[in-house]
Amino acid sequence: MTKHLLAATTIVSTVLMVGCSTSSRTGNGAPTATGNSVLERNNHASRDGQFVQPTLTRATAATMVRDAAFTATFAGNMWASPLYLENGPGGKGVFLVVTTGNDVMALDETTGAIVWTHNIGPSPTNSGAGCGSIHPIGILSTPVIDAKARTIYVAGAIGAQSITRHEVHALSVDDGSPRAGWPIDVSKLSAGALAFSPPPHNQRSALSLVAGTLYVAYGGHVGDCGPYHGWVVGINTKDPTMLGAWATGGQGEGIWAAGGMASDGNGVFAVTGNSTVGAATHLDSEEVVRITGLGTLNRSNTNLYYPASWRTMDGADADFGSNSPVYVEVPGATPSSLVVAISKDGHLYLLDSKNLGGMGGHVVDFTVSMGSMSIHTAPAAYSTAQGVHVTFSTDSGALCPNGGPSGKVVMSVLIPAGKPPMPQVEWCAALAGAVTAPIATTTDGKNEAVVWFMNNGKLNGVDGDTGDVIFAGGADACTGVRQWTSPIAVKGRIIVGGDGHLCSWSAP
Repeated sequence: MTKHLLAATTIVSTVLMVGCSTSSRTGNGAPTATGNSVLERNNHASRDGQFVQPTLTRATAATMVRDAAFTATFAGNMWASPLYLENGPGGKGVFLVVTTGNDVMALDETTGAIVWTHNIGPSPTNSGAGCGSIHPIGILSTPVIDAKARTIYVAGAIGAQSITRHEVHALSVDDGSPRAGWPIDVSKLSAGALAFSPPPHNQRSALSLVAGTLYVAYGGHVGDCGPYHGWVVGINTKDPTMLGAWATGGQGEGIWAAGGMASDGNGVFAVTGNSTVGAATHLDSEEVVRITGLGTLNRSNTNLYYPASWRTMDGADADFGSNSPVYVEVPGATPSSLVVAISKDGHLYLLDSKNLGGMGGHVVDFTVSMGSMSIHTAPAAYSTAQGVHVTFSTDSGALCPNGGPSGKVVMSVLIPAGKPPMPQVEWCAALAGAVTAPIATTTDGKNEAVVWFMNNGKLNGVDGDTGDVIFAGGADACTGVRQWTSPIAVKGRIIVGGDGHLCSWSAP
């Protein structure tokens, strides 16, 4: 497929050696694989969404069929992505799912039967703040699992009618029983002089677990009602009485992208949204920040970035926070360790992870789509012989090779070696229905790359280098798949979560 190189503005950043990168990462930032478990959203703390599947070649992918014997059904709507624990209850694998009715469930990996279920509390029927479109509004985010501690961490809103509090729970993966010292009532926290107000806050962003610290982010509801802020809560999982929080300086500025926050092993990178009050001076809107410890921002240009166009973005509701970041390592690039952050108005920013750069201090600003509402998604990343790719879905306005396809697409952008690396759009694949997020599989971390995504209820797989269709779902549809969710890959299977069920495909 013909490549399409777009104009990019570059600012070469000085690399300041702060923090550390996880040593057991592959070239695109993924931790070294440890078994078949999928313990968090997009498989790794980097949020790369890459799954090494030795048996899932492109030829095999073309033969995928729906697993008729797998009947994983449950009550409730699912806005999160599923997880998988290989050594589950009794040593058998289970899929973990959550619902907006505040249920957490483990499902047998072979049959789909419910192994255990636990309800964390009453699920509010509305936010109580005067806006919001999800009813009920319990657990929305993808949990995270600590396999060694045999614990799953989930966050949800609690209340008989409207939201009265937000809680973070720790449950045994073996039977769903609560861990001692939990739940944590986030509603009792303060960040400096700012107290957390439950009704206007929404917990949509996937949870992160980095070096024993659980990170939970908050934003607002659809409609931007009430005095919410962006929050990142940090909890010491060994001693949950040790916790803290950072909150944005201005009203709004929510952290809400479903894909969650990315990590290079030193805290998390969070992306904030727009100010809801039109602040004349920059506080924390349209910003990428590194949060470390128990919710701490060391406020310097090393640890934060925002575009010079932040005020225009605020005014157009073109918030940075509509997309989650992904951390990648690009061999031969300067800098080589990058945070990829995509704004709603179609800019893909490459940031030096060691020095985010302050205002306008990006490494590259690359336009991938046009329109102030063009991208809401969770990107993924993968490596091939061509280099490191970032793949993501768009709502509209994508600048695709040869002018097409138009409308909603899944796009792949190559980030090659260079000083600085200059991105280029490799391919676009048509997308319909809910704008879901892609993942990628390779057989060994580099070869046989396939990008997988849900397309109007059907599973699609395309060649990671060219975008050519490999698998188009056949007659089997998976209903009720929510926007911005993504599949997972387990033992040669592709698993998708929808309202009331999981769907599974594998080679015959």
